[in-house]
Amino acid sequence: MDQDQSQGKIESALPKHQRSRIRKVILRVLKIAGICLGTFMVCGVILWNWPTGFYTVATALGRLSSGVRLEEIIVRGIATPTLDGGSSVSLDPLQPDRTPILFLHGWGTSKEAMMSEMRWFVSTRRVIAPDMPGFGANMLRADQPVLDGAGYVKWIEDFRIAANLGRVDVVGESMGGALAAAYAAAYPDSVRRVVLQSAAGLEAPKVNAFMRDVAAGKNPLLIASSSDFDRVIGLCFAKPPPIPKPFKTVLIDRAIAHLPKQNEMIAALQDFLMHGNRDILGSIRAPTLILYGTADKITDASLLNVYRDGIRNSTGVLIEGAGHVIFYDAPKETFRAISAFLDSEQL
Repeated sequence: MDQDQSQGKIESALPKHQRSRIRKVILRVLKIAGICLGTFMVCGVILWNWPTGFYTVATALGRLSSGVRLEEIIVRGIATPTLDGGSSVSLDPLQPDRTPILFLHGWGTSKEAMMSEMRWFVSTRRVIAPDMPGFGANMLRADQPVLDGAGYVKWIEDFRIAANLGRVDVVGESMGGALAAAYAAAYPDSVRRVVLQSAAGLEAPKVNAFMRDVAAGKNPLLIASSSDFDRVIGLCFAKPPPIPKPFKTVLIDRAIAHLPKQNEMIAALQDFLMHGNRDILGSIRAPTLILYGTADKITDASLLNVYRDGIRNSTGVLIEGAGHVIFYDAPKETFRAISAFLDSEQL
């Protein structure tokens, strides 16, 4: 006897009123499922054609999956949008150090760019990433002055104090990496360990096309159109991620809206980003991990040796095939290197 026949016999054995009740329950479940599916599809269409709403929902889901929440930290009287999560308190005395990790994003990005790395450590540490002044949702008002490298370094210290972080491990990406190194040199008692990812801030032995454009007075990271956005994504990633059209629209509109202030910002930061850390590496006392990708089109991988030679207690890791955003292009290799370094008990 096959399964269908067996099922039919079981159903026919039930009283008529029970069979009717079961059919009604099944129809109700199917109706609810259809309503939910239809609602989901309608919401999807609405969000797809409403870029701001799509961006808001997507970033909220990103925070949820990363285990972080959106907070505001008051720094110099201004509310700083910040991602915060995890805990700096460990209940297990055998666990490695639980120093909070402060993440510093790169030029033209925001705190959201650091969420994938924050996710790696949120279960064991407090992880925190601010929108630095002039970036993300922390755009400068017309009356706010732009900051140079030293200004950002002082701001990072003010943020650390305002967020009640105590001593921190600092993970910086690109511009954030250059600032992380400068911060460790300026505030050695505030920093336990430093991770520099594709860090700017020095002159590279090997000058790539991006650096030649910068030296000629161009800004290759300028975004004023959809084609500019695609070009910048191609510079940043060896394997560019798929970016939904509404998400892309919001990022382009935000970049265009703040072009005048961004031009002022790059003028104030350009010298620092090109060679601002040249004379401070010997002042960095914190153990430092230096990461670059061999396919980096922005901060050439030849910078690894310059940072490693200048910082006494440092280790360098070159990740094959990774571009500028190494934690996206090579997440497993990046995670292994950073977690082993931060959790090591040897200082």
